[in-house]
Amino acid sequence: MMNLDTTVELLRDFLRIDTTNPPGNEEKGALFLQEFLRREGLSSDIYVAVPGRANILSRIKGSLNGKPIILLGHIDVVPAKRDEWMCDPFAAEVKDGFIYGRGAIDMKAQVICQLAAFVDYARQGVIPKRDIIFLATCDEEVGGDHGVEFMLDAVPELKDASFVLSEGGSMFEENGSVHAQVSVTEKRLSQFILKAAGRGGHGSMPHGDNANEKIVAAARRILAYKWPLKAMPVTSAYFDGVLKDQYAENIKFPGLKDALRTREWRNCLERNEMYNSVLRNTVTLTILKGGEKVNVIPSESCAYFDSRLLPSQTHDKFFEKIKKLAGNDVAIERIGEKIPSPGPSQYNTVYFQGIKEAMQALKGNIPVLPFVTTGATDMRYFRDLGIPSYGFFPVTLTKEQHMRMHGKDERISLANIKEGLDGCRAIVNFLASDRIP
Repeated sequence: MMNLDTTVELLRDFLRIDTTNPPGNEEKGALFLQEFLRREGLSSDIYVAVPGRANILSRIKGSLNGKPIILLGHIDVVPAKRDEWMCDPFAAEVKDGFIYGRGAIDMKAQVICQLAAFVDYARQGVIPKRDIIFLATCDEEVGGDHGVEFMLDAVPELKDASFVLSEGGSMFEENGSVHAQVSVTEKRLSQFILKAAGRGGHGSMPHGDNANEKIVAAARRILAYKWPLKAMPVTSAYFDGVLKDQYAENIKFPGLKDALRTREWRNCLERNEMYNSVLRNTVTLTILKGGEKVNVIPSESCAYFDSRLLPSQTHDKFFEKIKKLAGNDVAIERIGEKIPSPGPSQYNTVYFQGIKEAMQALKGNIPVLPFVTTGATDMRYFRDLGIPSYGFFPVTLTKEQHMRMHGKDERISLANIKEGLDGCRAIVNFLASDRIP
C-alpha cells in the first residue's frame, strides 16, 4: 500500500503545478497524474477539450459490464494572491504539521487520496464487481464546460454510472465533537450582474444621473433583504442529528422546523455562517466596476453577485424578487442560465449505508448525516442524469480550516492525509464489493 510519506510527497508535487482557473492549464496536472499511474502499471487516457485544458481517466475493470463507479475530482484551483499568503501558494511548504497550498482542500488532496486508494486496490489484483473509474477533470471552478460536460460527451458510458463520489462533505469537528457530512445535494448557482447607464460629466457638477449611484442604491436594497430561513428534508435530517440535546438560551433544540419558529434558535442558527448558509438563499456582492478617474462621473457601472439558492427554490421566483428589489434604474443579466439544478440524491441507499459503516469502523460511533453543500460542484451534472452522487472526503476539518478554502493560507494537515488515505481505501473497498447493486 502507498504509505503516508509517499502520498504526502505526491500531493506536494501536485500542488506545485499551477492550475489556476482561469486560465487553467490543467493538462500539466493531468500528465503528472498519468505518469504516476504509468509507474504503477496502470493505463490511462488524456482527453483534451481545448489546448492546455485536459481531463484524465483510468479504469480498473470489473466483473460486470456497464454502470461503473466513478471517483471524481478536479485538477483546477481558484486564484491565489501571493502577497496575501504567509508562503508561496504553489510551493507546498510544510509548516507545523500542515501542507500549505492553493487546492490543498479544494480539492487536490482528495484527488491524491482517491488516486492512492484506486492504485492500492489495483495492486491487490482483486476484480471489483463494477468498473472503478478514476476521473480527474479540468474547469470545475468555472462551470465545467471543458471538464465533466465535455467528458460526458467524449465517454458516453459515464452517463450510465451507478454511483459518483466527489467533493462537498467531510468529517466536521465542532465544540469537541465530530460528525460526518455526506453531501447529497447542493445549493443552486444563480449568479447575476447589475448594470446601470447614466450621463457622464465632471465630478464637481453632480447631475442626478450617475451610473455608480444607481448601482449603489440597487445593491443596497438587494443586500438589505433578509431571505427567509427554510427547512427541507435533508437539512432537517442534518440538524436533527447535529443539534440533538443542545440548547440555545436554555431552550432545548426542538427539531429544525420548530427551531425556526423560535427566536432563540433562529438567532443561534443565523450567527453560525455555515448553518445560516444552508438554511436560506444567500446573495453576496463580489465585484464592483465603475469609473476610471476620481473627477469623472461614469456613464456605465456594474456589480456582480454570487447567489446560492436552496435546492427547493426556483431561479425564476428568485429573479422575480431580485428585479423588484433592484428597481427600474438598473438592468439584470443572469450568468450561467444553462447550468443544471438537479434535485438531491437519495440517502436511504446502500451507498450511504456503506460510507456510514466505513466511517464508523474507523472513527467510532460518530453521526453520519446527509448534508447540503453551499458551493457548486461537478456532481450536479451526474445528479441531473439521476445518478446517485455524494460529496465526501473522509478527513476531519474544523470550521477554521473550512473557511480557508478559496481564501488565503489554504492548508491541510498531515494527519488529515493519513485520515484521507485510510478513509478512501475503506470506501473504495466497499464500492468494489458485491454489495453494490
